[in-house]
Amino acid sequence: MATAVVAPALWGSLGRLVCACSRSILTPSGSGSASLWSVAQRFSSQSTSFQPGYVPKTSLSSPPWPEVVLPDPAEEIRHHTEVVRKVNELIATSQYGRLFAVVHFASHQWKVTSEDLILIENELDIKCGERIRLEKVLLVGADNFTLLGKPLLGKDLVRVEATVIEKTESWPKVNMQFKKKKNYRKKKIIVNPQTILRINTIEIAPCLQ
Repeated sequence: MATAVVAPALWGSLGRLVCACSRSILTPSGSGSASLWSVAQRFSSQSTSFQPGYVPKTSLSSPPWPEVVLPDPAEEIRHHTEVVRKVNELIATSQYGRLFAVVHFASHQWKVTSEDLILIENELDIKCGERIRLEKVLLVGADNFTLLGKPLLGKDLVRVEATVIEKTESWPKVNMQFKKKKNYRKKKIIVNPQTILRINTIEIAPCLQ
């Protein structure tokens, strides 16, 4: 019982001592204390007062990724002219190697080169042996350069031709449905038409604009 009475009294006296020490430190009583008090007031006024229009730096005011600096338009035009000149030199001397292209045909995209065979899961209204042109070319490239379309390349820039070499059907797929204790069986055979194309040539314009 005596211990329980002494403990609150001890904590109360300790709290009063801490308050008195803090007041004695912050209250100006001399030249040194006055300077300390002025510094404390100046720091509190600076920390609580903000300039008009001040926005704190957060992830919303400034994104975490670095700021993108756009290139100089004149420098970009000069660089574009230099790249076109180098590509024209490669095309004129035929030093670009084997060409490849990405074409859009029959709702699919195909990466093709010369003498490639592509299997199309569709029946085309074209006879075997006929030569066709794949007009939707997304890009064409070689060892040292690649030309990208937005989204397609011009018809006067690249030419991709192919030949229909075979029209056939896919391997039959059996779809079997069965319900036990119902005497229900249903069999369905699925066969899809197919067309095989051979890429003959990929030609590029002799000069880029």
